Formats: sequence, structure tokens, C-alpha cells
Amino acid sequence: MSASATVVLAACVLCAVGSSLAAVQNPCDDPKISSLPFCNYSLSVVERVEDLLGRLQAKEKITQLGNTSPKIDGLAIPSYQWWSEALHGVAYSPGVSFGGAAPYATSFPQVIGLAATFNMSLVHLMAAAISTEARAMHNSGQAGLTFFAPNINIYRDPRWGRGQETPGEDPFLTSQYVTQFAQGMQYGEDPRYLKVAVCCKHFAAYDLENWNGTDRHHFNAIVSDQDLVETYFPAFETCVERGLGASVMCSYNSVNGVPSCANDLILNNVMRKQWGFQGFVVSDCGAIADILKTHQYTNSTDATVQVALRAGTDLDCGGFYQQYGDAAYESGAINEGDLDLAVGRLFAFRILLGMFDPPNSQPYCSIGTDQINTPAHQALALEAAQQSMVVLKNDGSLPLSKSVRVALIGPNSNATGTMQGNYNGKAPYLISPLEGLKGLGVGVDWALGCDVPCTNDTGFSKAVDLASMATHVVMVIGLDQTQEREGHDRNEISLPGKQAQLLDAVKGALKPGVPLAVVLMAGGPVDMTWAKANANALVWTGYPGQSGGQALAEVLFGDVNPSGRLPYTMYPADYVNQISFFDMSMRTPPGRTYKFYTGEPVYAFGDGLSYTTFDYKWNAGEGCVAVGDNSKSLRVSRAQLEALGSVNYSVTVTNTGSWSGAVSVLAFMKSDVPGAPLKQLFGFQKVFLDPKQSANLFFAASRQHFQSVDTQGKKSIAPGNYWIQVETLEHRVNII
Repeated sequence: MSASATVVLAACVLCAVGSSLAAVQNPCDDPKISSLPFCNYSLSVVERVEDLLGRLQAKEKITQLGNTSPKIDGLAIPSYQWWSEALHGVAYSPGVSFGGAAPYATSFPQVIGLAATFNMSLVHLMAAAISTEARAMHNSGQAGLTFFAPNINIYRDPRWGRGQETPGEDPFLTSQYVTQFAQGMQYGEDPRYLKVAVCCKHFAAYDLENWNGTDRHHFNAIVSDQDLVETYFPAFETCVERGLGASVMCSYNSVNGVPSCANDLILNNVMRKQWGFQGFVVSDCGAIADILKTHQYTNSTDATVQVALRAGTDLDCGGFYQQYGDAAYESGAINEGDLDLAVGRLFAFRILLGMFDPPNSQPYCSIGTDQINTPAHQALALEAAQQSMVVLKNDGSLPLSKSVRVALIGPNSNATGTMQGNYNGKAPYLISPLEGLKGLGVGVDWALGCDVPCTNDTGFSKAVDLASMATHVVMVIGLDQTQEREGHDRNEISLPGKQAQLLDAVKGALKPGVPLAVVLMAGGPVDMTWAKANANALVWTGYPGQSGGQALAEVLFGDVNPSGRLPYTMYPADYVNQISFFDMSMRTPPGRTYKFYTGEPVYAFGDGLSYTTFDYKWNAGEGCVAVGDNSKSLRVSRAQLEALGSVNYSVTVTNTGSWSGAVSVLAFMKSDVPGAPLKQLFGFQKVFLDPKQSANLFFAASRQHFQSVDTQGKKSIAPGNYWIQVETLEHRVNII
């Protein structure tokens, strides 16, 4: 069952503060209600909710429909703030406060960097760590238990300001991410309760902030059935069916003329009836009001409350339901059944988080603040940052020797807060690139050059002077939240301001033979054509979190062998002139994402280098296709494929170099079926190998992976040739 519940900040009875236990009153300890069925934890959740609803007046139910839900005095139900954030660590939000027993929380890399690890077991461990810290903060009265994360929208356009929050441009990768994040956050040692509740956002087809005069509150996303089914829906379907996400957030935008939070088709018919969603739907904050005020889809407050509630939006992140719900009820626009459905879902998940149960039997209530930023969590944040680093170019100049003195230059060379990206919390520490290099004992000379907007070049002269005397130069350039963030999209995907001129100036000042390593710290794609042609090495870091500078230094100097791979396409700068941001089609020329882009990328999805080398060979594993050589193919009928369920492959990967290291092995499928994607990811595995060590990896190309989506949104397996590509290997499957 998809479940979400939430506990009031003061509702956990025995909650740990540090390593001690402090008694906090349980609502069901009140003699007035302790004998009532909704406090009887031996009953089912359904029975308890039905009893509770029967004791509430309509006006009381309406008060519970906003993210700031007041107490219900007659039943001793405490107030609750539903809105807490934990995208990549517990984060600033109305439900979260830092200070006192919990002054900070571990700050993991921004999500786009986590995707670059292609390591979903690491994502699961991170999510479990975040939920432990979230519970600890809740137990000390500093956080809720319902967290509005993850963001699983597809990064379809490089201009989008919030792409940094997502796992990138690929629906399969995003689906794998949400599965592990949701399960890692919600489920722990006690199967009776949710540890915390996640919220998969933003449903649906949301990926524009404010561009060319239209913002997200007014945007109407015109999306074909083909693109909805093939690109925009899969991660949310996975959230529901495999991640068992407790809740889903409906988005600000309209989809084909209907505001998402009033959209009966996508919320009820698709998500609840087709996918079997059992959780609650929360609006993005203020999106209920947008139905009336910006989309002008309705013409009255009564109609707005009615259409949103009946479309399945249970909780208003905002005050519209609470402000206008009474009038809508009195006018008959909504009825008791509408209220019971929404409020019942909300209280079901509060029960599932243990609000009305004895806390001394709930292990999550004993998690103390000593579990925040533990050495294990610090090590995990560092490991995530290390694995997120993507080396895109290396002519052999990396890794650097620690005996050299480095000139470190650039607007992000001493970045701290920038490394967190957005939706961040208070980090216990932030190790900048400059501090990371110094921490390795490397000699460093430093010059900023300019800040990230780089509108002023007065600092160029110091940077040029430093470069002219250097034997090794590292430049850390890129973006920050002045360039990309919620509410703010980019118009260009080139470097901001005069950063390109700074690169030219430094390069021009170098003595012959002095290597230049360029580091791009950014969430979104940036055209790196210059670095590809002129730098000796290029490293992408994303926004790498509290230990980002240490991880970068360890990669640059060889303490860590890089293993990250790019989670999106890096387009040439002119791409933004070739397609409108408003165009939601994936196939409009020149196409969107690696699946449909027909141009030449600067760097492609999945690009990433190592300091060692790997060799790949098919092997005849049990139940797998025996591929003698790449010229052979498999011929199978559609009926046979349906019966088999999948075509299975076994690949031996061998570390043929001299460095120990990890590699993410990616499996793609391409076909000659008209209208199908150019290729699409269907599997990946990460493995660590010592020199000369081998591992056998298994990839299953399921019948779902062979399906194409037609213009009507229907899935089917079409006859034709399909090629399975695993790194350097390729095998043809002919379906008849």
C-alpha cells in the first residue's frame, strides 16, 4: 500500500533528544479519547480513520485541508505543519528549524550529482541517512515527517532552473532513482510504520519556471499522449508502483488546458485508477489559488474548491481550501463525502507514521540528535561526492602530482554555499575546492578572477599574473543560484558574463606546456566547447555538497579514481535558438535529450572517463543469450518475447588498467522501428574492480523495454531490428 502519514511536531511520546529520552504527551493518552476506536492501534487503519471522521464536524475537517493544520481541541489532535523539505538532506522549510539540539543536517550532493553516480544502492543509503536525521529532528521538535521530495520531473530543456534538483533527462534513470529514494526514506526496521513520508513532485509535465514572459503559474503545457506516456509519466508511475511513494504533488502548470491540481484525468483516472495510487495528493504551494487566479479555469472560489477536491487534490499547500471551504460546503459545491475522502487519506497517513500509537513501541521515536551528521553520514556524503565527479576530458595530465604547486583560479574556486545547490539545509561544514586542495597538503596560489555573474573583469589581472607564473593551473568555473534556481530559468547555456573571457585570458598567459584543468561546477548543462578544444582536462562536479571540495581535490590528485557519468546532454550554445522552451514535444527538431537529439552534443549523456581502462565481453551466463560474436543475432517472434518476458544478457567486465576503480556499465537499446527513440537506457550497474579483476554483470531487456509508444499513447512491440548495446558490445535482436 502506498502510504503517507505524518506526525505532529509534538506528537511522538517518547522522543530522543541527543541520547536521552524526553516524555512528550501522546494525544491518545488523554482520558477523554484514550478509549475511542481511533486510538485503538489493534484496529485497522481504515477502521480507525472511519471512527475519527465520524467524530469531526465538517468545519473541523476543512481546517485540516491546508499544510498548516490547526489543532482540534475536542479530540486533542495537535496542530501539524505538513511542509518539510529533504531533497538531498533535511532542508530549510516551514516545518524545519535548525538550532538547539539540531543545529545542522548532513548536506549530500545536489540530486543531479547523485544521478551522475549511477549508483542506486548509494542513493538508498543516502535516503536512509536523511530519514534518520529527519526523525531525529522531528523527535526534538524541529521537523515534520512529511517531506516534499523527490523532484522527479524530466530535465527536457537545458534552460530549466530546477533541473539541478532532478536525476536528469532520462526516464529510466529517474525511475530507478525514485524507487531507491522513496524506499530508503520511508521504510526501515519497523514494517508497521513509515519512518517518514515522501512526496513525488511535480505531476505533471512541469519543467519551466519563467521564460519569455510566461511563468509556471500561467504556463499551459501542451503535451501529446505519446510524450506523456513515454517521457513525462514513467517516473511518477514508478514512484507509485515500486517506490510506494506516500504522496504526489500536483504542479502549478496546466496540462493541455487543465490545471494539474484540477486535472481529474491525470490524478484520478491515470494515477489512482490505472496505477493504483493509494496515497494523498498535495498541491504545489499556492497552486489551488492558481486554478482561479492565473489559469482562470474556474470563475468562483466555490467552483475552485470543488474542482480541485474532486480531481483528487487532498491537501492544499496554501490557505485556499481553509479560507473558502466553509462557503463551498454551505453552498453545496462540496459535500461531506468530498471532505471525508480527502481528510480520511490525510489522517490515514498520520496514523501510519505512529501519531496515535504508543511511542514506547516505536523504534523511530528513539532516534536522537546524536544520529545527525555522524561519522558514517559524513563518510557517505564524501563518497557520494567522489562518485558524482565526471571527468569529461583528460589528455593524461590528470591526476596531478601532489608535489606540484597549483594556481587555482575561477569564480567557484572557493565556493561553499554554492556546492549545496538549492533546497538545502544548514550544513555542518562546507569544504571548498581551495580548502580541499589545501587539505591534501598541496601548495596553492589562488585568485578569484570574478564572481559567477562575472560582469566585472577587474580581478582578471591578478588571475592572469598568477597563471603566467604557474606550472599547473586549475580553473573552477560555472553557475550558482544567481543563474539557475526555482523561479528563474536561463536564456543561454553558455558561461555567464565574462567567464569565457577569463578562460581565454588565463589560457593566453600560460607558458608553453603548462596544463590547464577546467572544472565546471554547475547544476545545468553549459556549453563546454571551448574547454573541449583548449583545456587539457575537464571535470564536471554538479553541486557536490558539504565535502565537495575535498572530493574534487581527491579526484584531481588521484586519491580517488573518477567514476561518474553525465546524467544529461551538454548541447552547443545555439541549441536554445533552435527550439522554443514552450515546446513540450520531445521530437521537435533538433530533438530533446539523448533519446531524440539529432545534433552533435558537446558531451553526451553517459559520458565519463576513468584513470583506468575496462574491457567488455559477452559471456554465456545461465538463461542468457549466447553471443558468439557481434555479427550473430537472435530472431524471436512477439509471442515468444511475451512468453519469455525478457531477453537476458551476461557481460564480463575486466579492469585492464593499473588503477583500482569503479565503473558504471550502461545498457542501451536502439531499433529501426519508425518513430522510436534513437536509443534508450534500459539497465546499468556499478562495480568496483582491482587491476585485472573481472565481474559478470546481468542485464535483462524486458518486453516492456522493447515496447514503442505510438502517437495515441499506446504501447506495443513492433516488428523490426533491435540492437542491445552494452558499452562497446552490440547484439541484434530481430522481432517478427
